[in-house]
Amino acid sequence: MTVGEARLVVFAHPHCPCTRATLGELARVMARTEGRLHAAVQFVVPPGEDPQWARTDLWRSAAAIPGVQVGIDQGGAEARRFGSLTSGQVLLYDAAGRLCFAGGITAGRGHAGDNAGEDAIVAIASNGVGRLSSTPVYGCALKSPSTAAERMDPQCPK
Repeated sequence: MTVGEARLVVFAHPHCPCTRATLGELARVMARTEGRLHAAVQFVVPPGEDPQWARTDLWRSAAAIPGVQVGIDQGGAEARRFGSLTSGQVLLYDAAGRLCFAGGITAGRGHAGDNAGEDAIVAIASNGVGRLSSTPVYGCALKSPSTAAERMDPQCPK
């Protein structure tokens, strides 16, 4: 991987309480990689919602992280294109556009702190290789809940 050309994409639900931990970990990743990553957080806005719906404290937190661009994924088209179903999904691509890592950067739902996803991304950005290429993603669904279990989860926005 060429230094400074790695691309990191995070898909997030702007009202997901779990995403706060992901953004905290993203800030740590960006600090640990010292400019070797270009990152974007795409906040998914449901069809029919005004884009302002995404301008939450999570938006402001993501925008405050050095090296991170924040955008709106209106209707979730980009999330679908990348196969992202869960808030906190992180995708890391090398300079040639190859997917190097897909997963989460928290150890559990809403839990900040040391985790395998963060370590894998830092290793890949620093050395071009990492021990892991995927980890589980913990967060709320990026779409409207469709199953009874999803609708009953009290932590996730409806």
